[in-house]
Amino acid sequence: MVNISVILSIAKREIRSFIDNPASYVVAGLFLLLWEFLFFLNAFLVGEASLRGLFDWLPWLSIMLIPALTMGSIAAEKNDGTLELVLTHPVKDLELILGKFVSAWVYVSLLFIFSIPVALSFNHFGGLDLGIVAGQIIGSILFAGAFISLGIFVSSLFFSQIGALLVSAACGFGFIIIGSEFITVNAPLFLVSTLERLSFLSHFQSLTRGVIDFRDLWYFGTVIIVFLSLAYLNLLARKYGNRQDLYRNFQVGVAIFVGIAILTNIIGSRIPGRIDLTSAKDYTLSSATQKIISGLGDVVTITLYASSKLPAQNAPLVRDTKDLLKDFQADGHGNIVLITKDPSENSQVVQEAQSAGIKEVQFNVIGQEEFQLKTGYLGLAISYADKHETIPFIEKTNDLEYQLSSIIRKLTNKNKKTVAFLSGNGEKSPFSEYQAFNTELAKQFNVTSSQIATATPEIATDAAALVVAGPNKKTDELTLKAISTFLQSGKNILFLVDSFSLAPQSSSITPQANTDNMSNFVNNFGVTVNKDIVYDLRSHETVRLGAGGVSFLLPYPFWIGALTTKEGNKISGNSKMVTLPWVSSLTLDSEILKKNNFTPTKLLTTSPYANVETSATNLSPDKYNFSDKNLNEKILAVALESPAQSGVESHGNIAVVGDSDFLSDQYMQSSDNLSFGLSLISWLTHDEALSGIKIRQGAPRKLVFRDAGEISLVKYGNMAGAIIFLVFIAAIRINRRRKLKLQKYEIV
Repeated sequence: MVNISVILSIAKREIRSFIDNPASYVVAGLFLLLWEFLFFLNAFLVGEASLRGLFDWLPWLSIMLIPALTMGSIAAEKNDGTLELVLTHPVKDLELILGKFVSAWVYVSLLFIFSIPVALSFNHFGGLDLGIVAGQIIGSILFAGAFISLGIFVSSLFFSQIGALLVSAACGFGFIIIGSEFITVNAPLFLVSTLERLSFLSHFQSLTRGVIDFRDLWYFGTVIIVFLSLAYLNLLARKYGNRQDLYRNFQVGVAIFVGIAILTNIIGSRIPGRIDLTSAKDYTLSSATQKIISGLGDVVTITLYASSKLPAQNAPLVRDTKDLLKDFQADGHGNIVLITKDPSENSQVVQEAQSAGIKEVQFNVIGQEEFQLKTGYLGLAISYADKHETIPFIEKTNDLEYQLSSIIRKLTNKNKKTVAFLSGNGEKSPFSEYQAFNTELAKQFNVTSSQIATATPEIATDAAALVVAGPNKKTDELTLKAISTFLQSGKNILFLVDSFSLAPQSSSITPQANTDNMSNFVNNFGVTVNKDIVYDLRSHETVRLGAGGVSFLLPYPFWIGALTTKEGNKISGNSKMVTLPWVSSLTLDSEILKKNNFTPTKLLTTSPYANVETSATNLSPDKYNFSDKNLNEKILAVALESPAQSGVESHGNIAVVGDSDFLSDQYMQSSDNLSFGLSLISWLTHDEALSGIKIRQGAPRKLVFRDAGEISLVKYGNMAGAIIFLVFIAAIRINRRRKLKLQKYEIV
């Protein structure tokens, strides 16, 4: 048995040698400076509140840091002849190795802690998901542990530190790229998944999503133990040089353990369990999904068609898909039957997949200095009774839970509610401008277009909610009366009101006043849609501008990154930031709201750094001069609830948004726009079965800065702060050692 106190004593001695050595601070400073410099080169171009770029650089920079740190751990002791001296003390070989491993691991892990100030500064300006940051730091520490154990093993093979450095760097590089497309493109098909499972990088990237998967923990744990065991075996070879029988017993034991470790990692997909650290629990099934699948009256069969010969770049996609399907199966309590088939192994399965509507997709991959073409299947077929639906190809998993739940509900729900879109007054149509939104909406509702006829001035009687999407023509009195009657009957309405219409040209974006937008009608309920266009100097999108093949990105404050409110979460669901182009602000009239028995709830607002433009001027991003005077928060979307009370006349609820373009196909690229729109309709129809299902963000929230000074503060403050802190600690330690050297000791 090893002695923990001995291991800790060795680790303390090694750590002390690090912190008392000026070279250690130089190495640490250069690493941190290069790490943050490479990250900040592009961190603000897109403006994402994410540290993904920072941790993407980490494995590659570790190739320089960790081998330099571990090269002398055993090799220096052997070369200097101090290894035998150390082991003559009451120190076991394994205790020496573990002590050196712990010290190097602690030293490197402390360097990763310097990412926390970067995370806090990004969180201040963009609302960072700190759960993902925790996963990134944990993944980095485990990755470093595996790499350090590899470095110690290599160091045990050499007398030369330079030799250990070069071989450690080469081996580390190999373990990082072994599962990448660069290697797997030319590997036999049966080896592709194995190489991906044995790669440092694939498991590191899995953890940096913010999910602590037990398969990744097992992988890094076994890698650390395997390499430390091999280093221990090398030391034993010196100890039992003349006693081959005893040494052979250790060899057999280590060989068996290494074999078990490799085998369990190859079949590691069978290891269950994970911890979701993300703030929105992105990798945990929503309660809405659990309610849908647990209340099924019959069995739903989900068949996954996944080719084993998919490119390695799709391996994480396949893994996430299978994990999600297993969650559906587990929470379905027997109502979900999961079947997995590989079309590449059976021509009959190919025919079955194609007849179900699953597409064979082509992939362009690079191999042997040329493009190669691969084909494969990755789709789902969902069956219930005699009904069938398919997802032909899974391109991403951020909305896969929603897609599956909506399809299951579509197949099993016998009483779908109807959503009517008003037409005839220049409104946007669900069948033209809102096609992408309508595709998702139709999974949950019956969608119709309703035009008020002179003979029958009423909204469709079976409609649970009405959407008035950006009218730009004068609305007649019969239509307004029909809308009022619809509302008074207890039905609900969504008004999307445009105060201006814009037709962007190549040289200018000039707004035209829209006087027939039904804003006067909305005023009767206590909401004024102001005749302005809001801009936000902190929370906004970036647009691409250019001509003649040359383009560049510019911040565009007229495309608001609207922020959801805490009080509106019950209506806006899991939405965080909604893109609203050229939106108008809203003003609430408390007297009229009270008269109509409405309780207002703010749904979307700007940041406190917003203002408005009221004149018809050129709004092009390279022409308009944004004023930073009189900035304040603006209301952009509001919900009006009419609670049922005895003795008080009650009517339906209303939602008002100062823009109708955000649901058009052009802006559906923002997943929060879709999520917000679906949540609004679900609230209005009182059918919130799917509104609680999260759509994981394809892109993080935006960084919102007031001016360039704040950007410089974040960039240079973090870089300089790390160096200043290291210099401060180094000065204290070196000064302490200098005083100890100058101190006089008396012999008593």
